[in-house]
Amino acid sequence: MDLAEIADIDGSFEKGTKLEAGDFIKIQGLKTKETDEYGLVAEIKTTEGLRYSFGKAIIGLAKSEKMKGHVEKVLKIDASDGLNAWCVEKNSTTTGRPMLTLSLFEPQALKQE
Repeated sequence: MDLAEIADIDGSFEKGTKLEAGDFIKIQGLKTKETDEYGLVAEIKTTEGLRYSFGKAIIGLAKSEKMKGHVEKVLKIDASDGLNAWCVEKNSTTTGRPMLTLSLFEPQALKQE
């Protein structure tokens, strides 16, 4: 069982829910938070509430000034909207193991439906 399945993370904005492959979100804010019990976690403020992930790739995106800049530009245009993102599972280029990440482009499998 993964830690994310048993962890109940209290976020800065509200009680969060874990991010899973296949989720579509509209990002309004990104940050990381150090937790005493679970280590570093990515907090993602969305139009639907707070989401979180322990995934290293998503934590990296939450730290990224470039990604935060994209979100800021979207919110300047429409503060009630957010940056469209899809949570996808990809194989790591270093280990080959599956990992979660965020894509700013709709996955091809969804476009064909």
